[in-house]
Amino acid sequence: MNKVFSLIVFISLTIFLVSCDISKSNNEAVEGTQKTEKTEEVSSKESVEKETKEELPYDPLDFKRSLTSTEKMMLDHNGSLSGDRYNKEKLHDQLDRLSGNLTEKQYYNELLKLLKEDYTEPIKKLVNYDVAINVDIKDPNESINDKKEEAKNLSYVIMLDSSGSMAGKVNGKPKIDIAKSSISEFASNLPKESKISLRVYGQEGTNQQKDKIRSCNSVGELFNGTYEKQTFEESMQEIQPSGWTPIAKALNSIKGDITEGNKVVVYIVSDGIETCDGDPVQTVKDLKQSGIDINVNIIGFDIENNGQKLLKEISDEGDGEFKNITSQEDLDKYLRQQSEMLRYQWSNWKDTGVKESVQLSDDKRLEILDTENEIKDVANGEYEHLVEAKEYLENRFPKKSDKMSELSTLINNRYGKITSYARETSEKIRNDISSNGSEKIKAYTDKGNQKVEENIK
Repeated sequence: MNKVFSLIVFISLTIFLVSCDISKSNNEAVEGTQKTEKTEEVSSKESVEKETKEELPYDPLDFKRSLTSTEKMMLDHNGSLSGDRYNKEKLHDQLDRLSGNLTEKQYYNELLKLLKEDYTEPIKKLVNYDVAINVDIKDPNESINDKKEEAKNLSYVIMLDSSGSMAGKVNGKPKIDIAKSSISEFASNLPKESKISLRVYGQEGTNQQKDKIRSCNSVGELFNGTYEKQTFEESMQEIQPSGWTPIAKALNSIKGDITEGNKVVVYIVSDGIETCDGDPVQTVKDLKQSGIDINVNIIGFDIENNGQKLLKEISDEGDGEFKNITSQEDLDKYLRQQSEMLRYQWSNWKDTGVKESVQLSDDKRLEILDTENEIKDVANGEYEHLVEAKEYLENRFPKKSDKMSELSTLINNRYGKITSYARETSEKIRNDISSNGSEKIKAYTDKGNQKVEENIK
């Protein structure tokens, strides 16, 4: 009995294990089949995608937007006899091979395979064209910001003549008082980052012979630093005209105070020439040769002709300018013009921006018009060849007049689509360019006018 029972159990287990193995094998077979089918499906999909991509006569990535149906039509495969390959004898030879039983659409497609022209480059230009008017001129404020470090290294030296002759009057007011008032206004309008040195010469002794040596050696610095109104004006209060005119010594006094690489702009306010036996022109030369980047401007008070000539020699050597002043109004105007240069910079910025915007807008619109005409020229050539081919087929198949009439319609429709596309696309792009140009012009005009007004004093 036990033997029988054991035999039954053994047989049952054997059947169970065999069934498991069979089930596992079947599952593995199904999974393998599914994997194979999936792999084949992916492979087939990739193949189709690759084939589709390869069949396209253009690369979609060459265009920044999706193409229209007309553009796709124009970008189709080029004819074997298009462009420079066109040959009438070869064309007729190919047409002779065509059957007389084709439909008008089939004839049309056969003609395009031979004669369809290349529109790729002009379409790329139209589709990808940048209609923006990219005129970006740095405004004076940006230029100033870019040059802040340069401004920090820019030094202004104002030299005030305190010789006895500065006690003379212009329109009833002492020259020295006119000079002080105008110098203070001038200094207040210099760039805030700039260093200002206010120097005086001839302030000691008198303009008598007995005091010449003392006076000719008197050069002093009244102020040094960035402008601060109260301190700057107080520094000039005690100065009164008294001595001689040591211009050369005053110029030479800056030599030890300027850091190498700094630019020095000098304004000499004087009513006369050198009277201390110095040579201001040679002094300027020496300063330049020593490595100082110097610019010397002379502001003279009612100076006679010979004196003007001598002072102008100094400013010429210093790459600056000489200005002869005959009234306080003249001096105020001159110094105001120097400190209000920003107004003129804004005006020039505006004019330049408007001019360049107009020019760029005109150039771009002409470029697009040229592209439109390029497409039309190609379309005209293509149309002539297609019509000629159609006429050849008409002569070859005189009984197929109905089909040839439909073929003419297809050719005409194609020509109409292409020329309309060129005209309408070109017009839209040119309008966009004009609109952007007008906006850019208005931006320069409005901002420029506003800034000019802000800087009028």
